[in-house]
Amino acid sequence: MLKRIIRDPLLHFLLLSATILLVYQWRNQQQNDDYMIVVSEGRVQQLKNDIVDRKQRQPVAQELDIAIQSYALNEIYLKEARELGLNKGDRVIDRRLRQKMEYLLEEMALVQSPSEQELKAYYQEHSDRYLAEETYSFSQVYISIDRSEQELNNALKQQQQRIAQGLLPQGDASMLTKQFEQRSSAQIQRQFGAQFSDKLKQLPLNTWSQAIDSGYGKHFVMVREHTPAAPRDYETVKETVLYDWQYDMAQSFKQAYESELLERYQINIEKPQGDS
Repeated sequence: MLKRIIRDPLLHFLLLSATILLVYQWRNQQQNDDYMIVVSEGRVQQLKNDIVDRKQRQPVAQELDIAIQSYALNEIYLKEARELGLNKGDRVIDRRLRQKMEYLLEEMALVQSPSEQELKAYYQEHSDRYLAEETYSFSQVYISIDRSEQELNNALKQQQQRIAQGLLPQGDASMLTKQFEQRSSAQIQRQFGAQFSDKLKQLPLNTWSQAIDSGYGKHFVMVREHTPAAPRDYETVKETVLYDWQYDMAQSFKQAYESELLERYQINIEKPQGDS
């Protein structure tokens, strides 16, 4: 009896019909899904928040409907473009995708938070990054170079003689202040130039120098105080240390990930004919 039922052509037809119906329903459902755009509750809330941020008020129903329709239409355009393969071989899209991958890697790396002990160890290891700039307090006497070479040499010689006699040098009138207090090397370089700033580092304290050059002319200089560069207190730079730690971790994470990718993928290089 069972064998007769199994061999029955009608049963075969019914099973085949049922299979065809299931396949048809599955493909029809898949096609319907291809033409479905879901605007989730979270997305609607985000669109609503965008309107609030932009207009500083709650949106009216029509505004929100327009925003939702605009979002859905944008998704449709993107879906259709992908179907046409317009996203392939586009350098702008390729670059954007890489940027998104790199951003994702950075976000994954920044999930890590260092302990206080780890952060302090990082601060100690990179203490040269957190130095307070060295500063100088000095006096300067300006000598204009807007004169003949002989006149300039005579003017410099006269002031050197005054210094040798224990007298203060006398300079030309200018808009430059004569006394500078607690100026950093960077500030001095911006105002007087690198040559002046470098020379300042070589001068002894409380002694008038020989004439040194700047972007203005020549100067007799006495350094009254020099505060060398020193590490800033950990607590005052803690926020910067954390930022630097996170940046370094992100770079290390990215390098490790790229190394793993290069090991996972096989790279075949097809060189143009004639290239060695």
